Amino acid sequence: MSARTFTILLVLFLLAAPAAAALQAPADTVSEDEFVRMVLSFLTGGDGAPDLATVEDAASRLAVLSGTSRTVTDLSGRQVALDGPVEKIVVFNSETLETMRSLGVDPSLVVGVDKYSPERTTFFPEYQDTAVVGSVWSPDYEKVIALQPDAVFLYATTSKESCDEIQRKLEDSIPGVKVFRFDCFTPETYADEVLALGEIFGKESEAERFADFYTGALENISAAGAGVPEAERPTVYMENWKDYKTGAAGSGYDRKITMAGGKNIFSDLPAEYPEVDPEAVIAADPDMIVKLIGAGAYPYGGYADTENEKVAEVYDSLAARPGWQSLTVVKNDRLHILHNDIMGGPQHFIGMTYLAEWCYPDQASALDPQSLHRTYLEEFQHLDLDPATGVFVYP
Repeated sequence: MSARTFTILLVLFLLAAPAAAALQAPADTVSEDEFVRMVLSFLTGGDGAPDLATVEDAASRLAVLSGTSRTVTDLSGRQVALDGPVEKIVVFNSETLETMRSLGVDPSLVVGVDKYSPERTTFFPEYQDTAVVGSVWSPDYEKVIALQPDAVFLYATTSKESCDEIQRKLEDSIPGVKVFRFDCFTPETYADEVLALGEIFGKESEAERFADFYTGALENISAAGAGVPEAERPTVYMENWKDYKTGAAGSGYDRKITMAGGKNIFSDLPAEYPEVDPEAVIAADPDMIVKLIGAGAYPYGGYADTENEKVAEVYDSLAARPGWQSLTVVKNDRLHILHNDIMGGPQHFIGMTYLAEWCYPDQASALDPQSLHRTYLEEFQHLDLDPATGVFVYP
């Protein structure tokens, strides 16, 4: 192919690409008008006409301006350069997969998913026939390499060493693959992750809309306990699906309790996720107790479970624990069960809204967590699921 033919095709390709007005153009980019004049000068020749190398350099700078080339910073702080659209991706964490759906990313771009997402048939019906690539703890390298993805998504902080190793091996094995590191489950960073994913997939406006929805929910949560002195905030004991396993300062549980306006009774313990003495719970006599279910010894509730019989049994067993009948929380009916689907992952803001409502019942009408949950499912997840039919809280 001659240089002139190549350049003509290049021009047609670039001019066909839609402009991305949301991107801020670097100072050395070239406008479409400037580039067209440069190409015409090259094609006609004569004194002062640019050579092919100059035109190609200008084309690369035009690509930045038109949005086909961009640099995205992931949660790990790495800057990843993309020269064009991402068309084949492998996703190792369901949290990123769920967030992509909130942005309207075409699921056909996903050629490989983690082993756990297809098991959630009610929530991820579109990935039932997608290739499974194992997990971050046991990746199927052969499968991933055979898929030849443009991009791979891994956790940034969860199982960091394992994800670092996966990244190294895939970058060595798949020429040009882009590896992104996102968590998509932490309140402090989630909105930024949403916006970064919007840049990757050219879904900037969708990302801004979802980020606004999310941050609005967090603002409502904070407002529930605004102005309440520290000494008057309700004390909270949160227990996960392992009996007497809780979270101390630095844990996700502690941060979410605090953001919802409560005080974690075990925030001062040295371990991040300690197992506590049953007598310590009784001695603390918290204002509120929240038991998480949906995993471990309590695999009940969630989107696929429409019966609350098992959850009711869990509730009764908690209230009947030795010494708990004397707890203020049991006497005042402030013992709650919360499903992990809406306390962890991208849906954490829904569970936090329930926490805030339980901490400050007089704010219930302003918070309305079930309505928030329904809006999330309908407007952002595009799922025909009614949170009222699943079991997410009890009673």
